[in-house]
Amino acid sequence: MTRRQLLGLLLAALAGEVRRNMDAPPEVLDYFRRKELAPRFSWRDVWGEEHAHAFTVAGVIDARVLAEFRAGIDKAIAEGKGFETFREEMQRRLTPHGWWGARDVVDPVTGKAKRVDFSVPQRLETTFWSNMRAARAAGQWDRAQRTKAALPFFLYVRTTSAHPRPNHLRFVGVILPVDDPAWSWMFPPNGWGCKCSVRQISLGQRDRYLEGTKGEDGVWYTDEAPPRNDKRFVNKRTGEVTMVPEGIDPGWHTNPGVGRAKTLGQQLVERLGEQEPAVARAMTRRFVRTDGFESFVWRAHQREEQWSKLPAATRATAAGRRAHWDDAPMPVAVLPADLAGGPAVTSIVTATDYAVAHNASHAMTAFEWARVQQLLDVGEVRRRRRDDALQVFLPRSADRSAWWYVILHRDGDRWRIGTQMRAGARYVAKEKEAGLLLRPGGSTVIEEGMGEIAAEERP
Repeated sequence: MTRRQLLGLLLAALAGEVRRNMDAPPEVLDYFRRKELAPRFSWRDVWGEEHAHAFTVAGVIDARVLAEFRAGIDKAIAEGKGFETFREEMQRRLTPHGWWGARDVVDPVTGKAKRVDFSVPQRLETTFWSNMRAARAAGQWDRAQRTKAALPFFLYVRTTSAHPRPNHLRFVGVILPVDDPAWSWMFPPNGWGCKCSVRQISLGQRDRYLEGTKGEDGVWYTDEAPPRNDKRFVNKRTGEVTMVPEGIDPGWHTNPGVGRAKTLGQQLVERLGEQEPAVARAMTRRFVRTDGFESFVWRAHQREEQWSKLPAATRATAAGRRAHWDDAPMPVAVLPADLAGGPAVTSIVTATDYAVAHNASHAMTAFEWARVQQLLDVGEVRRRRRDDALQVFLPRSADRSAWWYVILHRDGDRWRIGTQMRAGARYVAKEKEAGLLLRPGGSTVIEEGMGEIAAEERP
């Protein structure tokens, strides 16, 4: 076993769940502390992956009171305290505000009043455990991204509840790679009060589980993801229609860790947008060469395999796309100064998993996505007449029979890549006719498999 693998195993072993009187793993606290206050009347007002960056407690529309809840849960996570200690803490915090005990809260949408009472253990306990388990799940996901070289699989573990939900039992024994797209929807917790969990395991452990016979606990181990069997759910507060996998409570159908990763990606884009172009270029260049970016591209291609098997009618709808793809922006380049759209438009160029992998014939490796900056710097650039998209062309063969082709769309105050692809000379000639020349192409040729250092200037 290599030193890196051993370190991964040690990290995974030491970074367990939050227990009483045990310091919380830093990822758990980091996830929770990045959330912004979102005073809302109903749990439906903050939906799905919004929970990754918004902290809310149903019925609490007073920001001061909501801040007390966040401080109380933060303290419980940091100090590893249990529910009873948390309840005592919240009684002390809420009493001065008049929120300990029954009170009427008016729904700002309907104008109707609803009675809430956080002195009732069941209501407060739901708030406590929902936040604790979501934070733990996000922390576990974050750790897995760093330790997956040694522990590349997740095993779905049976709940500790005395009365397990039959629909959750269908996940028990499933073993899939850490980056498998199925974990974007079946990563626990999968409902209110859900005590299911996953355990990160090694390749050897995976093989032993799959080779074994049915255990005394009645678990069959499999390396095949269960079917989603989506059901339509209408959010009565917003009218939003969501396809929720069978057996998972609406609102719990997303992975807190993936949601956190998307939030961090968004924050990275915003941070880059605040930098000087030279600094932003250097930071982006480092980012697209990280394991995290490579994992992002790999997961996108895994999603495409499932996407291509969905009915054409599903793939053609916006709801179908939202249900399958994260569509979170990841920085891949900085737009050169001669192409920038003015001070109101950031120069950061992003790509989403949909852009990376929605078309199997356009499949590109993480290495090829990492060199988009080169294409923008030296390629021929045109503005497509029909939609003002930027077209970037660069030959990938000395005789110009093969080309790299990138399409960028203006998205509000940003630029995003619609697709990157290999194209033949005839197709490129047709596409060039559809655009107005902004910058003539240089003589650089980036051949198949070549990187920055190997890029060759042709006379």
